[in-house]
Order: sequence, then structure tokens, then C-alpha cells
Amino acid sequence: MHRKEFEEYLLLYGANINKWPEKIRRLGLEALESSSELQALQKDHHNFERLLQARGYEGPADNFAQRIISASLQRRQRDPFSLGSFIAGLIDEFHIPRPALAVISFVMLLALTIGFTIGFTNTNGSLVLNNTEETHLQAFLFDEGDVI
Repeated sequence: MHRKEFEEYLLLYGANINKWPEKIRRLGLEALESSSELQALQKDHHNFERLLQARGYEGPADNFAQRIISASLQRRQRDPFSLGSFIAGLIDEFHIPRPALAVISFVMLLALTIGFTIGFTNTNGSLVLNNTEETHLQAFLFDEGDVI
């Protein structure tokens, strides 16, 4: 039996090998006799089990149930709605760090400024700088001199 297998059986069935299922008990005893490492592992696990068993039961505090009930009945007081508090709540909810928020704000402001600038300087509403669209439209409408 390998160390990993032995360790797994220790966790499953405990440090007392005599309480293991019969099929693996014999293999466990043979492995334990042949390896000092497994003996140390079993001793360590046995000490751990004793420590867990020595721990006494701790009951809940006397007012535990009352504290749960009162906490569930308390209602969170809400502040009046404001856009600033809403955005601050979103930032807190998504845990956005302040430096990243500053970069995101700057990029969004820059994109908005560039968009407004393009919108105000381009009067015809398109980014085409020459009249190729009008030419194609005229070619489509006038088919061999006839208007469609």
C-alpha cells in the first residue's frame, strides 16, 4: 500500500486500523509494519483524533436566538435617492479600485469629447470627405439618362 492510499484510508476510517474494513485492514497492517513513515503518520493522525475528541461541546449564547430575530427584523434605513450615492454604491459593489476608476473616467470623458468634436465639425453627418456617395447615388438614379 502506498503512502497516499494509506493516508486516504486514515482520513476515511480513522487511526485505529483494527476498525478498517477487512479487505484493506490486512494491507494497512502490513504497510504499517514495513514503514516507519506510515507509523509516524498514523501516530500523528491518532493525536489529532484525540485532540478533536477532547474538545468539549460549546453551546450557543443565551441570547443567540434573540440576536438572530432582532437582526432579521431590523430594516436598513435608506437615504433619499441621489445619482452620486447610486454611482458610489455601484463602485463599492463591484470593488473597482480608485486608480482604475480614474483611468476609466478619463478615457470615457476623452471619447465623449472626441465624439462631440466630430459631431459638431462634420455638418453633413457622415465621415466621408468627398462626394463619392452622391456620385454613386446619381449613377443609380440616372440610368442611361433616364430617371428611375
